[in-house]
This record gives sequence, structure tokens and C-alpha cells, in this order.
Amino acid sequence: MSRTTPRARRQRQRGSSVLYVVVLSPVLLLSMALATEVGGLQMQKERIRAALDQSTVVAAAAAARASGGVSIDRACAVAVMREVLAQNLASLAAAFDGSSATSIAGDADVAVITDVPSPDPFDSTAVVRHPSIEVRVRVPLRTGLFAAAGLPPTETVTLLSSAALRETGP
Repeated sequence: MSRTTPRARRQRQRGSSVLYVVVLSPVLLLSMALATEVGGLQMQKERIRAALDQSTVVAAAAAARASGGVSIDRACAVAVMREVLAQNLASLAAAFDGSSATSIAGDADVAVITDVPSPDPFDSTAVVRHPSIEVRVRVPLRTGLFAAAGLPPTETVTLLSSAALRETGP
């Protein structure tokens, strides 16, 4: 029975740490890159959410002003919503995959709700209790590194926003 000396054992294991580094480095780098990509997508999503929220509030205020304060002008609310949303999304258009800010705003689902209480048009389990304007947009975002990991190169983000409509008058 032959025994190996500690020195011989160290000689055999000498290259194993280099092997671990060579094998695991690409995995660790890809993991860090994907984590960074997910963070970037979250930031884009929050920027789009801010643009959507701002557009919804502006549309609600414009609809109330256009109607003279007695009732809500639905056509004005929808038109202003789409116009302001397109303007707000224009600065983010580089992240969109195959869509323009104008087409995203044009495809947005806009609901002006004045008869309350009424079912929420975008959530069947909710009830709208105050007059409001509600908007749902679907935005296709590029995901550069996801394709390298075998994931789809585009992620479609769906966002909702609502703003209360203020009616005044007799």
C-alpha cells in the first residue's frame, strides 16, 4: 500500500484553484451583467411610470378646465392624455423596441369614469368610487443582455395610472 506524502498531494492540487477561477469567472460575470440589466429595466420602468403619472394628472386637470367646471369633457381628457403622454415618453424612446412614443401613446387604453361607483375597466375585482381618468400602457423595452442568457430580447411592461377628476358647479 503506497502512501502519498503531503508534498506530493500539494503538487497534484496546485492547479485546481486556477481551474475554478477559469470555470466560474464567466458565470459570475454573466450573473453580474444580468443583475445590472434587471436594475436598468427597473429604472426604465420607473421613468415610464413617472411620465405616465404626470400625463394622467395633466389630462385630468385639462379635462376639468375645458369643461368649465360643470362636467368632465371626455374627448378633451383622452386627447390631452395621449398628447402629453407622447411628449413625456419621447425622451425615453431610445429604450423602446420597435415602437415610438407616439404609437405607444396612441395605443394606450384611456378610460374616463364619471358615473360612480362603477367597475374598474382594468381590474375586474376593483370598484372606482370617484370620478377619474385611468390609463393603461404597454411598453416594449429592449433587454440587451437577456438574449445572451437565452431570454427574450424584448420585455413588455404594462403600467396603470389614475387621477381623480374634480367636478365643481351647481
